[in-house]
Amino acid sequence: MDPLSVVVSALLSLVVPIIVIAIRQTVKLHRGEIIQDLASVFHSAKEPEAGRMIPSFEFVKFKYFVDSGTDRGQRQDFQFWSWAVAIVPFFLVVSAASYISIEFLQGSDLRPLLGDHRSLNLYLIAVSAAFCGGYLNSIKTLTQSIQNFDLSPSLIVTLATEIFSGLVLGMIFAYASNSLLGYVPKSPTIEVVAVLAFAIGFFPDAAQRTLVGRSKLRNFKRENLSVYKYTLATPVELIDGIDTEIRNRLSDFHIATTQNLATANPLMLFVETPFGVYQIMDWVAQAQLCASVGPEAMTAMWKLGVRTLFDLERAALDSRCRHPELLQSIGRQLLGQKDDKTDFSPDAIAANIQMRLDDPHVHRLRQIYMQVGERIGEKHWRLLARADGIGPRSYDATGIVFQNPNRIRIANSGMDIRPNDFLAVVGGKNNGKLLKVGGVDRTLVTVDQDLIDEDVVPGGGSVKLFRINP
Repeated sequence: MDPLSVVVSALLSLVVPIIVIAIRQTVKLHRGEIIQDLASVFHSAKEPEAGRMIPSFEFVKFKYFVDSGTDRGQRQDFQFWSWAVAIVPFFLVVSAASYISIEFLQGSDLRPLLGDHRSLNLYLIAVSAAFCGGYLNSIKTLTQSIQNFDLSPSLIVTLATEIFSGLVLGMIFAYASNSLLGYVPKSPTIEVVAVLAFAIGFFPDAAQRTLVGRSKLRNFKRENLSVYKYTLATPVELIDGIDTEIRNRLSDFHIATTQNLATANPLMLFVETPFGVYQIMDWVAQAQLCASVGPEAMTAMWKLGVRTLFDLERAALDSRCRHPELLQSIGRQLLGQKDDKTDFSPDAIAANIQMRLDDPHVHRLRQIYMQVGERIGEKHWRLLARADGIGPRSYDATGIVFQNPNRIRIANSGMDIRPNDFLAVVGGKNNGKLLKVGGVDRTLVTVDQDLIDEDVVPGGGSVKLFRINP
């Protein structure tokens, strides 16, 4: 037994997973600090606890803020013993396969260990190549799992299973090649077996599907290969600002198409990637437009000034941007008419756009835009409310009375205030407060925060209320 082979096998099978687990803990601590900094932007101390809930941000915290202890009632991180148990099968498979491969590549005689067979070298070539493919795929998967923070004991066991499956399938392929073509040293068969065995080890699932698909097993459900011509994916390079290098970074987070990016959590991407939050928000908004209208319509609407799904929303639903000719140009792209002869009903175009906006991922992104707009300032609140499809509804609060502890008396403002709406106060003694409406009784509105007594009289100053209701 060669000591060098034993040392290398131990490094590959034991040291590598331990290092990966240690890096995972470092990533957890580092990204936890980023999340705490991000909380200062999306959570204001002036807001009540119930009003601070942003689902996108809460999902980020839920992913990274896990306790390492054993207290009941709290979400726990994986315990040490679970990692130790998961490493055992990985160690057994990798150490055995790597030792045999290293000894074979060094030219050692393995016949006393594996038996005397005239085609032993062919099988060893297949095993070595399949192991190299499987191990490289495991390293890639472990790296991606660190980036995504989804490394778990079950993943390590799964990788050990995939490596073992690749070894078995590689040997089956070598046996089939030997039976059909025979083993002749230094023949092209050796190179073919080595290359295909590497591919089998790297893609064991694809190899299994191919093997079963080409078999003659009865009553086995096979894939309809003809449907693949309808499954063309749009790469993320179509998005303005994303090049091949950025795509490679995003692929570590399983984002390779515009649909993947359209459904991604922008705050999660900000925490896990080096890109800025505004940049990511713009990418996701572009991707949502592409996923909704298709790449051809999207690129055609660039000339109309429509880059994101929110631009499409403003063009149809915001009176400040809506124009008959612009709406017709957009309608021809959405409804399939490329010529200038066909006119569509403006209501039909608006209804089509409204239908595209009613999606949880769009609502999530709008909520983030709303929070950012609130921090930037009042004049940037174009996405804060969707009353009649136009910007935020505001009320010039002349004659309003703020009454401690939590009541507002308001004249007939024309604002459709309902329970669970949010009212933002701009100006006056209660400036900056975000109030959740608890109840409405004619001109009396009860909210969830304490107010400072104030009677806003004509000429007494500029105080406005904004209804924030996505």
